[in-house]
Amino acid sequence: MIEWLYLAVQAAALAMSAWFFVDTARSQRVGRRHLVGVAVLEALLLAQLAASIAIVPGEAGGGKALFFSYLVTTLLVPVAATFWGSIDRSRWGIGTVAASGLVVAALMLRVHQIWEFQIHG
Repeated sequence: MIEWLYLAVQAAALAMSAWFFVDTARSQRVGRRHLVGVAVLEALLLAQLAASIAIVPGEAGGGKALFFSYLVTTLLVPVAATFWGSIDRSRWGIGTVAASGLVVAALMLRVHQIWEFQIHG
């Protein structure tokens, strides 16, 4: 797992959540600018997945299936939340997408723990 990419994903997920929670307080709906924010996070997550596919098989430790299951889940959470948030026309639609950033940050922390203690350690 590439450390700086992990930190970039964490920063992007938390920044996206902060931005979207502010828009939730302002009663905004999911718009194009929000889709761009989610797309940036998804691009970073895809880069992390691609890097992990290249790095992890060569490592000796166990837990690789668990590692990849968490990593794939982090890819699906923002997409599902964005879909849900875009069809919910209340002020909480964007709140759902904002919460997904916190979920991604928590899942990526777990991915990093699996990498450090089960695979790479």
